[in-house]
Amino acid sequence: MGPTFQKINSALLALLLSLLAVPAGASPENDRVYQLDSVAWLKPSDNMDGVFSDYLEEQFGRYFSGHGRFLVKPLKGLGQVLGSSTVKYAELVQQPEILKKVSRKYQVEDLLRSRVTKEGDSYRFEIEWVYAPRADVVARVDFRYLDEGQPSGIRGEGLSLAVSKGLDELIAKLPFLGSVTGVEDNSITISLGKNAGVKPGQLVTIHTLQSVKRHPLLHTIEEWRWQPVGRAQIEQVEPSLSFARVVETEPNMKVVRDQKVREILDAPVVSKPESKTSSNTLPKSGWVAGNLGAGTYSREVGTSSTTTSGKGGGGVLGNFELDSQVWLNSRYIAQATLGGAIFKYTPTDLSTGTEQSNSYNGTETHFRVALGYSLFPMKSVFDPIAWIHLGYRYNQTSFATNVSDFVASTTLGSVILGVGGEFPVFKDWSAQLGMDLGVIRSGTAIDLDLGDASPTSDLTLRGSILYRVSEQLTFRTQIMLHSENLSFPNGESITQKLFTVSPSIMYYF
Repeated sequence: MGPTFQKINSALLALLLSLLAVPAGASPENDRVYQLDSVAWLKPSDNMDGVFSDYLEEQFGRYFSGHGRFLVKPLKGLGQVLGSSTVKYAELVQQPEILKKVSRKYQVEDLLRSRVTKEGDSYRFEIEWVYAPRADVVARVDFRYLDEGQPSGIRGEGLSLAVSKGLDELIAKLPFLGSVTGVEDNSITISLGKNAGVKPGQLVTIHTLQSVKRHPLLHTIEEWRWQPVGRAQIEQVEPSLSFARVVETEPNMKVVRDQKVREILDAPVVSKPESKTSSNTLPKSGWVAGNLGAGTYSREVGTSSTTTSGKGGGGVLGNFELDSQVWLNSRYIAQATLGGAIFKYTPTDLSTGTEQSNSYNGTETHFRVALGYSLFPMKSVFDPIAWIHLGYRYNQTSFATNVSDFVASTTLGSVILGVGGEFPVFKDWSAQLGMDLGVIRSGTAIDLDLGDASPTSDLTLRGSILYRVSEQLTFRTQIMLHSENLSFPNGESITQKLFTVSPSIMYYF
């Protein structure tokens, strides 16, 4: 085969190799190997006897002094070492073995390699980002600068801006922004902070480096292959690092140290759906309710030791009530209730079980006032709340007197201690619960000639289901049980119970 044929074969082989990039291999080790976090710059070369060398080094230093992402490592004494070589400097800095030795000696991962060429009236600048341990070109930019005869010459402000813009473009071509430097449960740290423009609330995308395709002849990286891992939201930002919380991960993936941050996304804007309880119009003062319902009344008069003597019985009733609650501030609550009932009572002889022929029309009236203290503060009356309260309740049951049937009017007044609360159940549904317990009681049943009454119990239980129609209007169904007992010196006692179910309308203000 002649020399011409050999040259053709060599050219075809080179072309084939240039089309087939060699993968570095899919391995988590790739995340650890490629950090791109430390940088130094080689002395620039040019075809004008080093006119731009000092200038470019000064521009690189100024640029990276304000860049928080990279650790700058000076290459002190490198010029003298390379300058002693018989190989031309421009060729020397292209040799992979030289770059690898520089990386080991100065413990720097990335090198800037630059060259300026004068071409007619313009200057061509080439800047390469080289991964020094393997002498691979990660990114490259080139731009031209035309000196238009400015008084400041080619080193004026225009050139400085051109170099800075070129470095911006070079860094933008790097395959990732930063790395995960620490992991603890769902909390991570990343190597980007305020200096890189990171802000709390932003999202970062995290990837793992599957493989790298490297050109075997040109020593350039042709392709980075990535596998998405998840996202994290920035919570705290320091000058050169940030703390974030992992918010989602891909199936079967986990965030680990040295994985890469590839994007920084603005925090998603969460649009709040319109609610019936807009903060601008939420009632904050309280509510008032009107109840109208029905129930039962029961009464028993006998000795405290036996039920074989005395009278007892009951009947249906109709009731009404006005109920209110006012928030004095975020902690203190005022409550007031006024109500009554109309019922018919037919007694039964407890010893024989015989229903008496007489029936009695009766009425019950009550009022209640109390001051409550909220167990936690509220912004509006719709917030879940619980309270304790202290107040006074007065209850009067009125009949036409008949001593033989133990029928007469009674009164009971009590200092009450109670608890209550309201809490959501589902969407616009909520529930109210409350209990009043008489702790200091006084009562009368004068017309029965049984002596001075000594009240032994006074208890009221309330439970309600509420459905909110609007911010001001709520439908409520309330169930109430009131029970009281009066005891007398000779062992007699009067027990009365009222049970009511009352639909009501509540107005919030």
